[in-house]
Amino acid sequence: MSAEVADWEATAGSRPCTPPQASWFEFLLNEPLLEQHLQKYCSDSAPVQLIVQFLEQASKPSLNEQNQVQPPPDNRRNRTLKRLALKVAAHLKWDLDILEKSLTVPVMNMLLNELLCVSKVPAGTKHVDLDLSSLPPTTVMAILLYNRWALRTVVKSSFPVKQPKIGPPQLNIITQMQQEKELTDSILKVLKEQTEDSILVLEAAFHLKKDHYVHTVRTLDLLAAEPGITNGETECSTAGLLIHNEEMQCLSSFAKKQSKQFQQNAVKQTSNMQWPGATKEKVETNPPKHGTVNSDRIGT
Repeated sequence: MSAEVADWEATAGSRPCTPPQASWFEFLLNEPLLEQHLQKYCSDSAPVQLIVQFLEQASKPSLNEQNQVQPPPDNRRNRTLKRLALKVAAHLKWDLDILEKSLTVPVMNMLLNELLCVSKVPAGTKHVDLDLSSLPPTTVMAILLYNRWALRTVVKSSFPVKQPKIGPPQLNIITQMQQEKELTDSILKVLKEQTEDSILVLEAAFHLKKDHYVHTVRTLDLLAAEPGITNGETECSTAGLLIHNEEMQCLSSFAKKQSKQFQQNAVKQTSNMQWPGATKEKVETNPPKHGTVNSDRIGT
């Protein structure tokens, strides 16, 4: 299964059972309508499903004349759909608790990778190798948000999850669930391999001496505007939602403490395990290098 098909099926599997009052194509035809629509929601979880719709449509693979799967075209339609998904997350102030509650790991991965892309994070470069102090404010916050989510996801994946009850077996549902599980496992494998780097990135943020900003609906709109209209506003030090330096240091400090606590708990749990054929002899283990960030909102 290609990556394009996997992305589309991941978002398709996250669709709500009941459709929202407005569909994705209405906002594609009239983008300013989205912000008006978001103000009508009485709960934070409801608009999250729009993210699923937007990313599902933007990641749909196509077929060529030879019936071969082709990646989604990088056209104005798909770029607009991805930006609409980001605008919904910005409306929710990038609250990871709200987003993670309603979005699967593959969809969250697509969303935050798109945020990295529009925030001009250098492609193909490890985040741990970047000098955060030299990057634009919104670029720094995109990197920190992604790595906070990565650590949270790794930690959550270590706990048992209650499997949802399903009705009579249906082949298409079982196949879809299996494909989503495989894609989730693949993403988790990468995140676990990058755990140490994510911890170092958040530790580096602790030493930053300036305030930073995370993308808002307005700054995301400016990304699509003509260069002469923006005047570099998305790159300046006052664009976006303000995140004070003290808040940044608290997030980073908390991440360091939680990562150490998680490592200690993992060692204790592993030491208490009874391996097949083991006697009362103590099993020697090497502590896994994991970390977690438990702060729920990047900007309040």
